[in-house]
Formats: sequence, structure tokens, C-alpha cells
Amino acid sequence: MALSSGTSTNILGLVNDTIELPTMPEVLVKLNEVMANVDASAADVANVVTRDPAVSTNILRIVNSAYYGLQVRVSSVSLAISVMGFNMTKKVALKAAVFSAFGKRREKIQHFDPVAFWKHAIYAGTAARAIGSASTVFADRHPEDLYIAGLLHDIGKIILMEKVAPRYLAMLRKSVQQQRPETAVEVEDFGFTHADVGSVLAIKWSLPEELAIAIRYHHAPSRDPFHRSLSSLIHLSDQLAWRAGQPSTVGPVLAAMEPDVFGQIGVDAAQVESILPQIQEDFAASELPW
Repeated sequence: MALSSGTSTNILGLVNDTIELPTMPEVLVKLNEVMANVDASAADVANVVTRDPAVSTNILRIVNSAYYGLQVRVSSVSLAISVMGFNMTKKVALKAAVFSAFGKRREKIQHFDPVAFWKHAIYAGTAARAIGSASTVFADRHPEDLYIAGLLHDIGKIILMEKVAPRYLAMLRKSVQQQRPETAVEVEDFGFTHADVGSVLAIKWSLPEELAIAIRYHHAPSRDPFHRSLSSLIHLSDQLAWRAGQPSTVGPVLAAMEPDVFGQIGVDAAQVESILPQIQEDFAASELPW
């Protein structure tokens, strides 16, 4: 299903008219071009990747992790790409590029703490990967796809903070003072939510359609007409991050969790509870970007 309904088109136009969204990082543009060539080799991809130190470092770190269980340490980016494959390389590049593009701000301003934001994003990604891996609903999904969905679900908040900071901070103050969920106040003050902004960015960057949709509906998966299981997983992962003391913003109240989330994901509350220690352990072991 394409994001071409009247409502989707309106949101695309509204966000684009209000906020100047960043273009896709050059490394992702070049990777898309190279990988579109059926004759491309690992060396061709490595030539692109090595231009971005953050991407190459992450590729080498992941290929040498316990996940791949290699007996010999890999120090060549080209060999690492051969081991990981093009699809996984692109996912790693996306994560690194996102941190490079949006991870530079450090100072806390009122109700927005960039470090807390990225901890929240990583916790949500870790939770989505762990819970999705335990469910048959996501048996055909690579765990890293689920991690990326969790990682990027609130990226719209970073865009709002970078592009319209005074209005966004005023919205946060209003949300805290009135003790109302951010999304309700965002609609009043902007006409759209951070979820809409993140979804439009995903579309602009030509990311997978289901990711763009999951980002848009992660606060209201029951309204997702296309990929409700994924938006439900991200909704739950977002909730778990807040409840674990890893909120994306400081002060606003957490909106209620939707009732049918567990049914959509294919796990029950007790199963999720049993996975929480693994999520916490994986989160603690994450190499954070600060």
C-alpha cells in the first residue's frame, strides 16, 4: 500500500511547507546508487563506505562482534561487507548516518536532553529487536530492521528541535504544565505531530514504506491501516523505554498504551516481562554515540 491517500498527501504537504527537512546523507545516496547496480562488488561498496569514518567503524565493529562469531578479526571494510552482505551493510550505514546527522547537539535545553533522547531511541530499538525476535509474527523480518524502526521512531522530535526550536520548546513547556501527552499539544500547536514529521523524513529519504508508516502510527497503531503489527511493536517499545526511565523528552506525561498491542505483536504481557532483563542487558552493552 502506498502512502498516497488524501490524508497522507495533506500531511506531506503540511510538514514540507512548515519545516525544511534535511536531505539524505551523502553516504546513503551513494550506497543506493552503487547497490542499484547488479554488477556492483563488495569493493565498490567499500569505496563508498570508507569515505565516512562513522559508517566504516560501525561496519568493522559489527562484523567482529559475537553475532558473526568469526575466528579471525576482520580489519578490511571490503571483506567485512562480503561477510555481512549488501543489505546488512546498508542498515549499518543508515544507523551510523543518522547518528552523524542528528547526534551532534549535546546541551540540554529545558525539557529536551539530546543524550536522553538517544538513550530512549536505542532502548526502543533494543526492545523492538528483542521482542520481535521472540514472536512468530516477525519471523520473516531481520532483527536489525526492527531495531532501526525503534531507533528512528521519534526522529521527528530531533527535526522539530533543530528546525523550529522556539516553537517546539514552547510546545513542550505547555505539555508539561498542562500534564497532557505531547502528541495532543503538537496537533494544537503545529497541526501535525513529531510522528508525522519522522514519517515524512523517512519518505523523503526513500526508506522502506512500512518503516515510514510505523513511525507515523507508533502512538496510535490501531489507526494504522497497513502494517499494524510493526507500529504496535514500536508503540510497545516506546512505552517500555519510558517506563524503564529512558524518556525521549523530560517532563511530559506518558500517553496510555493501546489495548490490543500484545495481540498484534503475537506475545503476551508475561512474555514481554520475561524479556525485559535481556533488553536491559543489551541496552547496557550498546556502544552509545557520545
